Amino acid sequence: MMLELSDKEKELLKHVLETYLSDLREEIVKTEGHKWKPPLHEEEDIIKKLLEKVS
Repeated sequence: MMLELSDKEKELLKHVLETYLSDLREEIVKTEGHKWKPPLHEEEDIIKKLLEKVS
């Protein structure tokens, strides 16, 4: 799938992903249940890859 974005859209998407990543990292630190951490780390990795693509 190809997604075409304007420069403004890319910047907004990047900002949204960075903000979400920051919140997600905080959630990972606060999560006490070890069974919940692996899916959160997987999500973190996906967000990082998306950020690489829009940067």
